[in-house]
Amino acid sequence: MNEPENTTPRRTNDDAETVRAAGNVAFVLGVAQALLLLVANDGELPDQALTGMLILTVAGIGLRIEAAIRERGR
Repeated sequence: MNEPENTTPRRTNDDAETVRAAGNVAFVLGVAQALLLLVANDGELPDQALTGMLILTVAGIGLRIEAAIRERGR
């Protein structure tokens, strides 16, 4: 049996790396936002800031999980 002539190299995990990088950025921004607001407000965190931090961190973790699933599928 002959191998097919059109042998293209497998795609790298560029999409998974991009998703992971976006997840890292979202996660770090969420934590940094919380820390900066805690310092600026003398230890009290406003409800809106807490909501924003939670959204960013959950989105970051979700994107990292998605990147792991994409890598595992290849």
